[in-house]
Amino acid sequence: MRRVRSAGPRGLTAAASRRTTEPLRARARAWRLSRNPLTVGGDELRRALGGLELADALRGSALRALPTVAAFERSLDGLDDDSRRDLLGRADAIVAHRYDLLGSGPTDLGEEIDWSADFLHGYRWPMKHSRLLPANVPGADVKMPWELSRCQHLPLLSAAFRVSGEEIYLDELGAQLTSWIEANPVEFGVNWICTMDVAIRAANWVAALVIAAPEAAARPWAERVAGSLLLHGRFIRANPEWAPIRSNHYLSDVVGLLVVSALFAAGQEGRGWHEWATGELLAEMEHEVREDGCSHEASIPYHRLVTELFLCGTQVVESTGAALPPSYSERLELMLDFVAAYTRPDGLAPQVGDNDDGRFLPLDDYARADPRSHLHLFRQAGRTPPPAPGSTAFPRGGYYVLRAGEIFLFVRCGDTGLGGQGGHAHNDQLSFELCHRGEALVEDPGAYRYAPDARLRKLFRSTSFHATLLPDGEEQNPIPEPPRFPFGDRTRAEAIEWSPDAPRPSFVGRHHGFEHLQEPVEYQRHFELDPTASRLTIVDRVAGTASHRLEWTFPLAPSHGIAAGEGRADVEFAATRMAIQAPEVDFEVVEGLYSPRYGARESRPFLCGRARSTPGEQTFRFEIQLSDRVEGGV
Repeated sequence: MRRVRSAGPRGLTAAASRRTTEPLRARARAWRLSRNPLTVGGDELRRALGGLELADALRGSALRALPTVAAFERSLDGLDDDSRRDLLGRADAIVAHRYDLLGSGPTDLGEEIDWSADFLHGYRWPMKHSRLLPANVPGADVKMPWELSRCQHLPLLSAAFRVSGEEIYLDELGAQLTSWIEANPVEFGVNWICTMDVAIRAANWVAALVIAAPEAAARPWAERVAGSLLLHGRFIRANPEWAPIRSNHYLSDVVGLLVVSALFAAGQEGRGWHEWATGELLAEMEHEVREDGCSHEASIPYHRLVTELFLCGTQVVESTGAALPPSYSERLELMLDFVAAYTRPDGLAPQVGDNDDGRFLPLDDYARADPRSHLHLFRQAGRTPPPAPGSTAFPRGGYYVLRAGEIFLFVRCGDTGLGGQGGHAHNDQLSFELCHRGEALVEDPGAYRYAPDARLRKLFRSTSFHATLLPDGEEQNPIPEPPRFPFGDRTRAEAIEWSPDAPRPSFVGRHHGFEHLQEPVEYQRHFELDPTASRLTIVDRVAGTASHRLEWTFPLAPSHGIAAGEGRADVEFAATRMAIQAPEVDFEVVEGLYSPRYGARESRPFLCGRARSTPGEQTFRFEIQLSDRVEGGV
């Protein structure tokens, strides 16, 4: 309704017209392209390169624009034996067409890769014009072909060639690039539906060619690949994912085009792309990143992707000698400050909000890095990770981090992001993560998949899958049926008190997500740390005119034993014992789920508390005592 109101009568009329005419225009476009496919001739490519040889453009402007690629290339000279074997082993798997993508497990894709297939769920998108293809198909996950066609594995082939000198890696690079181009005519097929994926693919093609040049540039297939990159750039420029409220998709379009423009920097077209994309990069920093450095998508994993995109885009712009405004640079620093603040003592990030493991240029991280670690961002920024900061608030983003003694507490209390559309948010208001002495105790279960299991998609977004209160089984916000992402923000969460420097640091917040009920419920939560006693106290205030069935969830990290009963629960972790006392609450252990990365899930115990409220105002107090684990304690 918000989008309808903002569009107005004229905008709605235009949208209805587009909905009617777009299929006709797409069919006409498909008919024309079937008779005259988009290609690039030799003379056209040379003009686009500004008269430079391909190898000179790759090792010149393109390499300068990609310092993360240059640093990766330099690191190859100093690999020890174990690192060399690891790199070549991952490259050999790519040569064998064996991939582990988005939870698939190692899968052999056969002699000829089918770039249009969701090989995990057995569906293949037909070769139609991309505007005539549905991205979302029941029982399939479009992210599977998209992820494979991002080609983030190709720089590893180039690196293996650089390390070993073996032609097999360079031959496979050329074979896969040629195979992809032949199987995916420009604008046709599933891999041209989403411009973001076109942009990420183009950037990784450039990175692979840069590392393998000049040898790659001398191969017969190189000119065809460079011509396809020119077409990729034109497609991105003609099909940006712009909207009044924009996200990582549009930013990926901009940054991907910046990388392609670096290859064609000596030509007029490339310079035009660079100028346009630089202006958009500056605008997106203002639009997508809040004053405290948080991405406006209400997701920690997507903050990681957006930060990487801004870092890489900034490096392309600065490679030309251009100076970015101080306000832009300052906000980029705040983005990194946020990463340092939310990184847990174990080096991992809370999985708050959606997570699809998205990266821009993973390079050596491909097929080995834990996506829950965001520390690579500091390496990409050319610096070492800073020491953990103290307690820090990010009120515009809606995140509060308390560090006291050996306790780490992360609290979520903010809006659902994207101008109230909540595209990647979960029902996680006033939920928390808890660590003690570097060990995770209570942690967000993650996101699992966006498709094809609608039940699990909704479950991982639900209130019951987060460490917060659930009255009468009601959601904080209504969760739309997949594949829809957005939901509104009736929670309107707000911070009431933030006292990080008190002897007992504390935070108080509330949200309004249950005030729509026939018998409304007001909800406020108070966190207080006692670092001397190694204790966390949570006080939930519930107010209403009726009695309500209340449930609390504590999604647990892996544990060695749990005892739960009336008023008390005890959990033994690897090194920590967590004892929870809440006199009016009955505890039990229920089966839960945890997703360490997109497409993967494992069973985890959830500690569940239940009570019945009485009319009026009532408080429920949870005393969480943390101590060293004693063998056989539970």
